[in-house]
Order: sequence, then structure tokens, then C-alpha cells
Amino acid sequence: MSRFSTAQENWKEKPGEVMMVETSKLFVGKANVRKSPGDVGDLVDSVKQKGILEPVVARPVGGRFELVVGSRRFEAAKIAGLKKMPAMVRPMTDEEAIIVSLIENVQRRDIEPEEEYDAISTLRKLNPRAYGTSEQLAKAIGKSRKYVEDRITAVETVRSIRKDSKSDISVKHAPAPSERRHGVLPVKHATFLHRAEEASSVQELPKRERAEKLKELAETIAPLPQPEAESVVSHFVMAPQRPVEDIKREISYLRAVKLEILLDPRVADGLRRAAEERNTTMEAVAGLAIHSWLRQQKYA
Repeated sequence: MSRFSTAQENWKEKPGEVMMVETSKLFVGKANVRKSPGDVGDLVDSVKQKGILEPVVARPVGGRFELVVGSRRFEAAKIAGLKKMPAMVRPMTDEEAIIVSLIENVQRRDIEPEEEYDAISTLRKLNPRAYGTSEQLAKAIGKSRKYVEDRITAVETVRSIRKDSKSDISVKHAPAPSERRHGVLPVKHATFLHRAEEASSVQELPKRERAEKLKELAETIAPLPQPEAESVVSHFVMAPQRPVEDIKREISYLRAVKLEILLDPRVADGLRRAAEERNTTMEAVAGLAIHSWLRQQKYA
């Protein structure tokens, strides 16, 4: 059994020593689950004004220190020209270091699903008895089994489609609207894709056609609201030979018709015209209008 199966409790019980470490002796290695620090411009400004407010976490490796948590702070410190920075230093095994890095970054929502997946895969290889199931992984990082399973499903599906179709689709926790228009999927959308990929009707398609169809499906649902994306996938599974764009138009039309039936004709006409001008759906406009009214009435 893993010596670090209760990683969160152990980390609190065995804190490391906080010391000032030369930035030149710190490095980002395999234990840090975050692969890229991203944009640290604002953080650099903060570091220049206030310094590093929270120590990074590192483990000693030879005469240097491998960063476990805090790659953004480390990157900002280097750019800001800091010679030293505070670090909590503690000896850790590879397994312990990955768990600590995962816990910290997942709780902060600082890493993306593919980074989580790679760390989870590494843990499984390091200790399959301790981390071989979704329940064990969920307990180790302090998340639900569904959280873990959704990340595994989403990433494996996206990587499979990306490989087979030679596309550049990807998955993120909260992609911006501009990213979604270019095929970046929220996690839930990617789990819908998994449902389509596994459907027998889709599996019966020739491999090349299946890859192209799933790529088209991914690019179509990426910008859509979750209910509409799920509906498109469900209809696609029933008839994967149909053009995905036709399915999307049909669903949008049916939803608009249903909404019009429920609304006063004048309201429905106004929503329809607003949707056409904004190149969006009536449901989206209705949602904005309702939210605006609730704010005006101080209900939201």
C-alpha cells in the first residue's frame, strides 16, 4: 500500500522548512504537473511590487531544488529579476511529489485536463495498487470519482480523435468563447463526444470516415451551450451518416419553435430578430434578457 495514500493529511502533518532559495538553483522537473506557466504578466507586476507572498514547494535533488508547486510564481520571479525566493523544502518521493502537485493545482484550478490526465497516468504507473481505480485516485487528490472519470474520459476521447483525424481539437476546464469557436471543448462536451465515439452506430463507420465525422462533431458542438451540444450528439448517434451541420440546424429550429409556442407572439418575434442580428439562438437571447431583467429588479 502507498505510503502516501492520505496525501493531503500527510502534507499538513509534515510541513517542510521555509527557506530563501536562489532562483538559479530551482528548476521545474517531472514532479510538477503543470507543463506551462501560461501568461504571468500580472503576476510579474505583483512580484515587483510586493515580492513572493506565498512560498513555492520544492524538494532537494542533488545540490538543487526541484519545484513541486509554484511554477507560475517561479517564472514570475525569474522575469522580475529576483535572486532568491521563499520555498518550502521537504524530501519527497516521486509519488509524493506528484500527489502534492496535483492536489495543490487541482484545488486552485491551475492546470488543464490534459495535465491532470498525464499526472494521473504517471501515478498509476508508479503505484498501480494504490492508484489503479478512479475511487483511489479521487481519494488521493480530494475530488469525486466522477470528477476523475470525466477527466480521463474527456482527454482519452479528444486525444483519440485528434490522432485519427489529424486535427488540433483540445479540451480545457473553461475555454474562452473565441477558443471554443476554434474547437476547444469544455470537459462536459468532451464526455458527450466519448458517448458518440463508443456508440455502435458510429463504430460501424469505416475508420477514416468515423474520424472525420467525430472531428466535425467536435468542432460543431464546441461553441454550443451544454444542452444543445448534448442534443446534437444524441441525434448524431442515431444517424451518424447525416451532415452534423444539418443536425445542428434542425435542433436549433425545433428549440426555437418550442420557445415560440410558449411565448407571447410579440416577444417571440423580438427574440427572433435579436437572435438573427447577433448571430445566435433565441434561447441565448432569452437567457440574456431574463438575466438583465432580474438584475434590474435586484433579484440577481
